[in-house]
Amino acid sequence: MDILVLTKTSGILKPFGIVLGYIMDFIYRFLMLLGINNVGLSIILLTLVINILLIPLTIRQQKFTKMSSIMNPELQKIQKKYNGKRDDRSMRMMQAETKAVYDKYGASPSGGCLPVLIQFPILIVLYRVIQNVPAYVTPIREVYEKIASPIMNADPDGSIMAGLMKKLSITVSKFDIGDINKVIDSLYLVKSGSWGAVRDAFASSPDVVNAVNNVSGTIIGMNRLPFGLSITDTPITFGNGAAGIFPGIMIPILAGLTQFISIRVSNKISGAASAASQQNSGMMKSMNIMMPLISVYFTARLQAGMGIYWIASAVFRTIILVIIDKFFNKINVDEIIEKNKEKAAKKAAKRAANEEKFSQYASMSTKSISDIAGKSVSKANASENVQKSQTPKTEPAPADPAKKGGKSSGGKKRNGDNSSISNYAHMVKRNKE
Repeated sequence: MDILVLTKTSGILKPFGIVLGYIMDFIYRFLMLLGINNVGLSIILLTLVINILLIPLTIRQQKFTKMSSIMNPELQKIQKKYNGKRDDRSMRMMQAETKAVYDKYGASPSGGCLPVLIQFPILIVLYRVIQNVPAYVTPIREVYEKIASPIMNADPDGSIMAGLMKKLSITVSKFDIGDINKVIDSLYLVKSGSWGAVRDAFASSPDVVNAVNNVSGTIIGMNRLPFGLSITDTPITFGNGAAGIFPGIMIPILAGLTQFISIRVSNKISGAASAASQQNSGMMKSMNIMMPLISVYFTARLQAGMGIYWIASAVFRTIILVIIDKFFNKINVDEIIEKNKEKAAKKAAKRAANEEKFSQYASMSTKSISDIAGKSVSKANASENVQKSQTPKTEPAPADPAKKGGKSSGGKKRNGDNSSISNYAHMVKRNKE
């Protein structure tokens, strides 16, 4: 199964783009076998698959939430104990005691943030997929290619297409009329009611006109949503009267409502009404209001496909949270905590053992270095002794008459000089013999 990526993801997001692209392509092909050619339903099913794949992270987040409700009183005591103390010793002690509490319950400070951090790049890549479905779903690309090919033949310099894109407010990065991928990118952004403008712009080309007449209906059907909306359209378009607002406004309204319900259910399950959360009730209330409003804002400005994902994601996330909560209610949280304590104790013992081994290795290495150094010195001394034993012995020089005559201030120096000369002469004589 070949996926032609027109707008490619890059860097660390590339693996996410490849995976989501294959999943989207597979879902659409499966629906085609059932006689359903609809991008909106494919997006909904893709959202379901993503939420199912994220269930392990959701469970981990729920565990962390349950543990937090028990850990928070202890953590608050530590914060109260060191409140106002900013010296280095107090800060280190506070960090050590806080870490000890997390180790005690087998939790991690980043346990609640990890699922969010992983979902963020997925959301970015999913936006790219929904914004340019033909780049990832081959059957859809083939439909748009039936219009793109005659357009490239009828407009070799790209002047007609440039004027059409300006009229329809379509922007494609590095657009090139000679690149069929870029032409398909631009055609995918044509709204359902603007195909007449495409036909009029290429009225002088019968091939383009016939292609638009034959294929535009298929494209509109693929992208159709309930109430006459389209995946590629912006839900709300001001300036077109009531037709630009209704029924498109239903998408941002549903996005905000489902987000609000999801947050309320999540807070209820996580025990947001506990004493620990009551202290931050003002901030919690603000977040409960801001998040749905953010959902309304973005889904009103982006393509309707993103609104469909936003709504479906909130619904599936809420259902999964309820199911997981039902599962956790059957489990004794105290037993989980005891198991986490045992794991933490084993990890601590393992760390202590590793530190002891490291110390032993360090001492062994030091001893080895000392032994090596001692052996090196011994070898050096042995070599020096061998050299001394191999040095030719010289016969004693005859006595210096000056020495017999009595001591003088320069007698030693003259004796040393004469002895050296005599020794050298003697060595030369022996070598000649």
